Amino acid sequence: MASRVFGLARDIVLGWYWGSTEAAQAAFNVAFAIPNMLRALFAEGAFNAAFVPMVASKLKEGNHKEAEDLASKTITLQCIILAAVVAIGIIASCIVAAYLPSTTEKHVTLIFKILPILLPYAIFICMAGAFASILTCLERFAAPSLNPVIFNIIQIGAVAILWAVGSTRHEFKSLLIFCGSVFFAGVVQMTFLFWMCRRNGFNVRFVSFWKKENALIWRDSEVRTLVTRIVPGLIGSGVFQLNALLDKALAVYLGSAAVGSLGYSQHLVYLPIGIFGVAMSMVCLPQMAKATQDEMSDCLDYALRQVLFMTLPCATLLAVLAEPVIVMLFQRGAFNAEAVRETVWALWFLVPGLPAFCCAKVAVTTHHGRKDTKTPVKISMYCIALNLVLNLTLMQFLRQGGLALATAICSWVNVITLLTIDTKKLPHWNWKSTLKAVVKLTVAAIIAALIAVALDRAFLPASQNLGRFFGAFARVAIGGFPGLATYLVIAKLLKCNELNELLDGIRRRKMKKA
Repeated sequence: MASRVFGLARDIVLGWYWGSTEAAQAAFNVAFAIPNMLRALFAEGAFNAAFVPMVASKLKEGNHKEAEDLASKTITLQCIILAAVVAIGIIASCIVAAYLPSTTEKHVTLIFKILPILLPYAIFICMAGAFASILTCLERFAAPSLNPVIFNIIQIGAVAILWAVGSTRHEFKSLLIFCGSVFFAGVVQMTFLFWMCRRNGFNVRFVSFWKKENALIWRDSEVRTLVTRIVPGLIGSGVFQLNALLDKALAVYLGSAAVGSLGYSQHLVYLPIGIFGVAMSMVCLPQMAKATQDEMSDCLDYALRQVLFMTLPCATLLAVLAEPVIVMLFQRGAFNAEAVRETVWALWFLVPGLPAFCCAKVAVTTHHGRKDTKTPVKISMYCIALNLVLNLTLMQFLRQGGLALATAICSWVNVITLLTIDTKKLPHWNWKSTLKAVVKLTVAAIIAALIAVALDRAFLPASQNLGRFFGAFARVAIGGFPGLATYLVIAKLLKCNELNELLDGIRRRKMKKA
């Protein structure tokens, strides 16, 4: 929760300083997507799915030293590969920047100028991701979830420094300083999680692969097993990340305003995803890696219902209150009324996919818990092809809204396909009961949205006398809180048990800590 709050604070500060139409802002969004792509490839997804079960199983068997050896060899190999990839990327970007013609658009030139500063972040954050996976195996979830707070605080601090010294957003040095803060944040994040591993009794070291006895580290049987499990997912994840990068490139084609509005709408949607979807999958993966088939079915049922219980009202209320939410959070400084309209447009088309994004995290976790990394990859590749076709078609009519809608549609196709396979792989999962609960929650969320939009429309004339920020804040409060209360009441009347289960789980955790 803290990481997402600070992430939102970072977006607010960046919106105030950069706005959503600056060439520098568009260049940073596209360039930063490349180290983020490397992070998704080498530290999350398939890597995490293969690495966590292997380390967790060794720890469960009491083979702590073997778990340390496997982690050390894996992280060493990961670092070698990333260093090579980053070095090639830096050299290539420098060459391209040197030979770009003078007629090249400003934001394209800036992308290649800042890439050499941003690319090394991939090494640090991927190592931090590996350390976070180790802490997950040790059932230490606080440090990995709080680690992004470090990144957000450092970036907020960088903007504060730029403002304090009077550096404007139009200056190239402002962009360089801000990119430098990304590099620094990566070093701090990696160091913090490494220290947390050592503090929890897990000693990770770099293997001296240049020594004769370690020269063929990649031929170690366990490392080869790990790589064998990672590669299928790496291929699928690579295609997916390349497609995500293509989405940003298409948004650049639509204009810098499209890049910014799509980015801010994604960050708003990712807020509940990060709180509910990622957190639930992080907790479920170690449990599913050790679970029997019956236990896995129960875990899937519980996780899906809880995720939808929390995300369905988020999606419907965010859709009907999109304008006041964005005005309240972002409209200040360089973020003007035009930026609000562009962001609302993108958000309307992206928010229907919010529940699917979160459910996909859980659905993929069930496959990874069975050590099946190939099936999610195959499905994702089909969805990527569909996404590309939809992107190229819908953007012609809906601009950045088309890119957002394509993402939402493909997310639902992805999660429905994954869960359909789960019904066959997990015969003990009572999916009809889960579906019945989902229908009830959907009805409650729709009624809540209708109440919220009615109250918002009724209060709209009065809100205009309160000023921009307080008027938007009042609209969100008057529409949102009664809407949420309506959702809980309707869910209770429909005999949905998710709230009681959630409260019982919180009580059990408190008693366990006590």
